[in-house]
Formats: sequence, structure tokens, C-alpha cells
Amino acid sequence: MSEQDAHTILAFPMVPATPCAEHLQKVKEAHRAVQSRTDRLDQTHLLSDPGEGLHDYLAALRVHSCYKQYIASDCSVRVADLNKLGAVQPVVHVDHWDYSEYFRKLLPRARQEDVLSLARITLPITTAEVAVQPEQQKNAWILRFTHPDTRIVGHFSAPVNLGAGLSGMGYGFYVAVLPSFVQVVCYRGRYFLKDGYHRSLALLERGITRIPVIFRELSESHELEVEGRFPDATILGPHPPLLPDYLRDDVAAVVSHLASQKTITIRASEERRWGL
Repeated sequence: MSEQDAHTILAFPMVPATPCAEHLQKVKEAHRAVQSRTDRLDQTHLLSDPGEGLHDYLAALRVHSCYKQYIASDCSVRVADLNKLGAVQPVVHVDHWDYSEYFRKLLPRARQEDVLSLARITLPITTAEVAVQPEQQKNAWILRFTHPDTRIVGHFSAPVNLGAGLSGMGYGFYVAVLPSFVQVVCYRGRYFLKDGYHRSLALLERGITRIPVIFRELSESHELEVEGRFPDATILGPHPPLLPDYLRDDVAAVVSHLASQKTITIRASEERRWGL
């Protein structure tokens, strides 16, 4: 990232974000380490077939409702080498495991030789439970979530028995944590991790380098749609960021930031109007 952006990241959460001398030196050394790389980017044999060990699991995945969009986009399931993947996100929030009980239970069981144990993490079929902090106000529910993949996924209506001879209709919304898949794309001839950074880095830290992913090759007319990503000049240049770089002290840094929270507000209002 640019020196200015790096200074801001390191100085946060100070307001204004004024970097100290230590921050300035850290950024200079990191840029110097990147520019001094002499190894040529080698992404040959980055992808391989998942093998027969995932036959039944992938059959179940392909009929999952959340997988239909990937079928329509000509995606396939492959095994990717994490050490060779390019990175496009300037920042990764590595505390993902703190709010995902589902993945916290699976991570200790992950083994490189057990591809099924990896697929349950990278291509989950079972959705995580919704952890919610509800607040009830007059004619409204305010729901606060720590899991970023929580969504309103539908709505319903049904007759309701209100007791004492009263009946009415209930109207509401369904809220769920949608399955999130680790995704790899080929963009302008290079392979990048598009989604699933938290899980990929957690597995890489455990020495697991090859994982099942959803893969798609983007045509020349398609852009790499990742919000806030590095520009093309960075990821397609001679010294592109790679996934293992996040775990290196010479080109990356661990910084404490404020935790994020998603809020969903469901509100009912009454309005009376005369005429049509």
C-alpha cells in the first residue's frame, strides 16, 4: 500500500492518525523489503483436482442453494496452493475466529492429508448459528451481530392466535448467517484469493498449504470485484503481494482496530391516509 495509507493504518486508532518515528521507519523497511525481492512469481501447478475423497461432499454442495450462483458463473471446485496465491486485500481482520464458534470447532481437526476436514472449513454446507443481541423498542427490533455474513434472507406471513378470541396476521423476516466460500480467481493471467482470507490464513498458520476452493477464470472483460482492493498496478506488477506476506514481519504488521458490528433494524409504522 502507499506510504500514506500505511502510516494511517499503523497510527490508528489515534485521531488524528499521526504516525510516530517508529511507524515511519517500519513502512520504509517494508517497502524496501518488497522492492528487493528477486524471486520470479511462479504460479505453475497452483491448482489441482480435489480427488475422490470429496466426491460425496461436493455432490451435497452442488445442490446447496448458496452454490447455485457459482454454477451459473462456470465455477469449479479445485485445490489451491496458498503459498502461490496473490493477495488483493490491504487489510485482513484476523480475529474472525473470535465470533465464529462453528469454525473454531473445526480448525483443530483440520489436517492436510484429510481433504474433507478442510472442505468443511473452506466450502461449508452447514451454516453457523446466528448470535444476536436484540433490543426491543416500540414497534421495532434492533438486532446487532458480530458475524459479517449475517443477512436478511427472506420474509414470511402467517396467521397468529392472539388469545382471548383474537386472531391476526404475523409478518416478519428471516435472518441467517450465509455460508461463505473460499474463492480463487484467475485475473489477467494471475491467480488471486478473492474471498476467504481469515480461514486461509488460519490454515496457513497451521502449516496447511493446499485447500479446496471455488475457482473461476475471469474473462478479459470482467473486473476483479473486491471492495477496497489493491490497484492493478500493484497486484499485476513485478512485486505483487502474496497471501503468505500477511504472516511476515518484514512486510506486514499486526495492528489493533476497533471491532465492527452489523445492525439490522426491523421497524413497523402506522400511517393513516384519506382517499386512494
